[in-house]
Amino acid sequence: MIDAIFSGETIKILEKALNASALQQQMLSNNIANVDTPGYKTSEVVFQNKLKDIINKTADKDFLELKVTDKRHISLAGDVSIDTIQPQIITRTETSMRTDENNVDIDMEMAKLSENTVYYSTLAQLTSMKLSGLKNVIKEGR
Repeated sequence: MIDAIFSGETIKILEKALNASALQQQMLSNNIANVDTPGYKTSEVVFQNKLKDIINKTADKDFLELKVTDKRHISLAGDVSIDTIQPQIITRTETSMRTDENNVDIDMEMAKLSENTVYYSTLAQLTSMKLSGLKNVIKEGR
C-alpha cells in the first residue's frame, strides 16, 4: 500500500528530475574544477528535453498507452514511460576555447551552475509540497 503511494507518476518524475539535476551539478562542478586542465572537454547531462517529451506524450489525449504482456510482443509506442528515461552524460568535443584544447567557458559554466541550483531548489520544494499533501491526507486534514 505504501509503495503504491510513493510510486505515483508525480513522485517518479520528481525523483528522476532531482537525480538528473544532482548529476548535472556534479558535471558542472567537474567542468569548473578543470578550467585550467589542458585538453579537458566539458560534460553535461541531457535529461530535461527527454522528460518534457515523455510528459507531453503521456498528456496527449490522442496517445494510447499500449501494454506488453509477453516478451515476444512488439512495443508500438516505443516504451514511452517515466521509468525508461535516464539522464545521459555527453562530452562536448567539437569546440576548443583555448590553444591548450580546453573548451571550458567559466562564465557559461557558472551561469549553468546557477540555473541548475534554482532548478534543483524548485524540484525540492515541489517534492516537499507533494509529500506535505500526502501527510495531510494521512492525518485526514487535522
